Amino acid sequence: MEFTVKPRRALIVYLHSMKQVRQLKRFGSIQYQSRKGRYVVLYMDENQVNTATAKLKRLGFVRRVEPSYRPDVDMNFGERVDRGFFKPEDGINDEDDDD
Repeated sequence: MEFTVKPRRALIVYLHSMKQVRQLKRFGSIQYQSRKGRYVVLYMDENQVNTATAKLKRLGFVRRVEPSYRPDVDMNFGERVDRGFFKPEDGINDEDDDD
């Protein structure tokens, strides 16, 4: 048996009230919940995100649902540093002029 990594994505679910947090367990695993911000971070498989988002939006206690964009962002910053990603723009003097 070989281990394979399934692509997963987080959904941030903003709620009107935190009383119904336990009902969200059927959509995925609850990673974090903020009582002050009134939101819940749910993790689920990538192929379930579209159907779960549609179902969550229909619930009365849900204000809005946002997907996490972290899987879409390239997290390899080493190549950007090598290409000069953090170099200052041309025309900017690095020397301080004390007049």
